[in-house]
Amino acid sequence: MRILLTISVLSSILIGCGTGVKPQDANHHVDNSFVLTNINVVDVVQQKVLSRKNIIVIDGRINAIINPNRHDTYSGLTHIDGKGGFITPGLIDMHVHMYETAAYQLTLSHGVTHVRVMNGIPAHLNWREQVNAGRLIGSSSTVSSPIISAYDDAYLHHSVHTAEQAKQAVTQYVEQGYDLIKAYGNLSKETLTAIIAQGRQLNMPIAKHGPHGSGDMVTGSLSGLQSLEHVEDIYQGPLNYQFAPELLPEVVAELKATGVPVTPTLNIYAQLTQLSQEKAPYLAKTNPEYTSDIIALETSNNQVERWLTASENMAKHNQKVLDFLIFITQKLHQSGIPLLVGSDSGVLLSPHGLATHKEIQLLLQAGLSPFEVLAAATINPARALKLEHNIGHIRESLQADFIYTQSSPIDDLSLLKEPSAVIKNGHWYSQQTLKKMREQAIASRSLWQELKVLVEAL
Repeated sequence: MRILLTISVLSSILIGCGTGVKPQDANHHVDNSFVLTNINVVDVVQQKVLSRKNIIVIDGRINAIINPNRHDTYSGLTHIDGKGGFITPGLIDMHVHMYETAAYQLTLSHGVTHVRVMNGIPAHLNWREQVNAGRLIGSSSTVSSPIISAYDDAYLHHSVHTAEQAKQAVTQYVEQGYDLIKAYGNLSKETLTAIIAQGRQLNMPIAKHGPHGSGDMVTGSLSGLQSLEHVEDIYQGPLNYQFAPELLPEVVAELKATGVPVTPTLNIYAQLTQLSQEKAPYLAKTNPEYTSDIIALETSNNQVERWLTASENMAKHNQKVLDFLIFITQKLHQSGIPLLVGSDSGVLLSPHGLATHKEIQLLLQAGLSPFEVLAAATINPARALKLEHNIGHIRESLQADFIYTQSSPIDDLSLLKEPSAVIKNGHWYSQQTLKKMREQAIASRSLWQELKVLVEAL
């Protein structure tokens, strides 16, 4: 794999240098307690807007949501006039790949207040704790284990071929402090079954690449997992690369019976489709400054080049597949299966933060209403992570993670991409501060630091 070769060549000259925006470098409220007045609250649980409310935030948590005619003045707190704007719960991206702290600030600057990292390494555990402790500004995170798969030579994968190896891997990652297990799609029935059993025994959540079992496993065996990833794998797996909508009802019914939410990750297939259609002109629209140097180096010599040289017939085929994946997503939603927003950012040239909003637009194309899309980006992920008593909606006692916009996002979800402010743990980041955060994150990026992180994960 080229990325491994790059690391081995350059690792001998690595130097350590810190990256990321520190709290003292950002222009935000030092005090994470305030009163936000004259505001409309987007309630993603009841799917309605609560008009003209005051929000009291104390020590980073929502203390009260009250009507403006209440006489509680909270005179000791900073008062912020919401001017009739709207607050929406902070977005949760359930499928990202990031190997530098800059990515955490980029996601936060676009309203993504929490991410689930889907190929964890030790550095992610450190960054998770730094954000939680307030030593690093950025999205908070849930961190998966390194991918457990059947590959023997895949970089950052943990190879298993027996049930005993699979159980040992799960136990190891529980002890190391990861939040969940990431199980890959090429595991044997024996090893996947062992991973699921060990996860249940140790109370360790599991997310699986591909919404289907391994070998002749029945789909019901996947009950109780945290999530199933990639609708693309429904097309490639149960449908065996057939455009066969008549086969979908049985597949969808089996998935619904598991009770497990699905993360479609349409964004990456949409990007490769555009690459194959538009070629080089599309690259200028991918926000290359968001892509880390090492990922750009790897993808430019691999997947990107593949789609830049794709034939016209291949480009047409990609569009046909993308349309079918959106159709599959629509059927999953119509059946009542909870969907989760997951951008797969950090793959191909998919920009952190912005890719989340691309996924949101693709879910709209799949027929979800704005409220339903917001649920897929907030309360559904929070429930899947069992964090709904802390994040994912706006309610008393929850963490103050929300997005402020001057107009209603229900009328235009794209407003959330460049919000007027993002509030994380009660700290208020204005639009100007968010812009500065992005600029500082990009400027602080270090190829050497990223290589150091990856080498340490070997």
